Amino acid sequence: MLGTLIKSQILENIYGIKFVITFVVCVILVLGATITGIGRFENQLVEDNKIININKGNVEEANSWDQVGHDGVKQIKPASSMSIFASGLDDSVGRTATVHEWDFPHMEDSVYSTAPIFAVFGDLDLTFIIKIVVSLFAILFTYNLISGEKESGTLKLCLSNSVPRNTFILGKSIGSFVSLLIPLLIPLIIGLIAVLTIGNISFTGDQWGRIALIALGYVLYLLAFFCLGVFVSALTRHSAVSFLILLFLWVLFVLVIPKASMMAAGQIHPIQGITDVQDAQLSIQREYMGSLRDRVMEGFRQLAAQGADRSNWRTFAFQLRAQARDELEPEFKNKNEKLINGFKKQQINLTNLATTISRISPASAVTYIGMNLAGTGFQDQENFINQITKYRTDFAGFIRTETDKQGSFMFHGAEAQGQLDVNDLPPFEYQPLSFGESVLIVLPDMMMMAIVSIIFYALAFVLFIRYDVR
Repeated sequence: MLGTLIKSQILENIYGIKFVITFVVCVILVLGATITGIGRFENQLVEDNKIININKGNVEEANSWDQVGHDGVKQIKPASSMSIFASGLDDSVGRTATVHEWDFPHMEDSVYSTAPIFAVFGDLDLTFIIKIVVSLFAILFTYNLISGEKESGTLKLCLSNSVPRNTFILGKSIGSFVSLLIPLLIPLIIGLIAVLTIGNISFTGDQWGRIALIALGYVLYLLAFFCLGVFVSALTRHSAVSFLILLFLWVLFVLVIPKASMMAAGQIHPIQGITDVQDAQLSIQREYMGSLRDRVMEGFRQLAAQGADRSNWRTFAFQLRAQARDELEPEFKNKNEKLINGFKKQQINLTNLATTISRISPASAVTYIGMNLAGTGFQDQENFINQITKYRTDFAGFIRTETDKQGSFMFHGAEAQGQLDVNDLPPFEYQPLSFGESVLIVLPDMMMMAIVSIIFYALAFVLFIRYDVR
């Protein structure tokens, strides 16, 4: 009997106008987002090559490694084909960071900073379509699942034919949810084929696993809204009332809570502006350079008083600078690291608070799932910055060594343009989060949506068992 009810509900939906509209809209939007994602990924690859060429040109045009350390070099968070499914923070925050000898690295080159108009509506990717559009269809498939059957009289008729209530609601629910997934999964499969053929992109085993989990996240997200719809439909006696309640809840969970949580977190846990941090760091650098210069000049005065041979002052400068640096650098390095670590801790605390509050909404959860599995989320940006920060130590050490070879900060030599080679710089190779690390990050969001679905459906089941069909 359950199989008959499921089949009947699927056929009823497939031949209905809601299914046709859902299928057509999903095909158009999913394919459109896929093609847009392919184009975005190709543009990112072009930008990566441009950054490499810019670094090469800047180093070749520099007169000294000291100048390179001051101007800095850009390092890239490499473009990932997974961004086709969830662009995440790559465009809004940027994928590059400039590494200086002193300044702490931060994300740069946001697409929105160069073309602010793109920030008005955001990116059109698969996660956005599922979050906004398809969740609305979940409401359309459920708002009259129980109350609509009551209004038409079919509910009373079916239950009078000795159909158990638990069998009836299970059959209607499973059939309707399958009917909702069909117009979504088919376009997703077509979109994947387009990525492999039109985009000529291949995925590794790790990436196929991520794609499967992203799809599972989409299904769990729709299931949460579907179960919410069944619950509200079983709670009301009129489908119009059910639809209005669900529409209000959709606006609340999809549009209001995610934005309100960010605003609330910012009020609860305000942080310094990055400009203030950079100003404080510049003050530390100036204090260090001033103290270093004073130490060296004091050393020269002592040598002059002792009648030292001026022909050897260049050698003395190296020795005095090295001695002063060994004495002063640890203190100022600790000040700089304390400043950076304090700011990073503030950022992490704010991010954790905002994401925790926003997880009340399934829309936030599916966004985090898409971003983190695609490698474009908060944790991936933090991972990149952490690796860049460690690389800055190697970069600063290299610059200091090469500067000492050319001459001190007082008697520095300069090389002709074109004599510096970018390949001499310490190499930077970004190591993305592993598949296992990404799974651990998204697991709470998936569990949350599964639990929400179970709770709402259990409530709907209990309400329907006691539902007055008259």
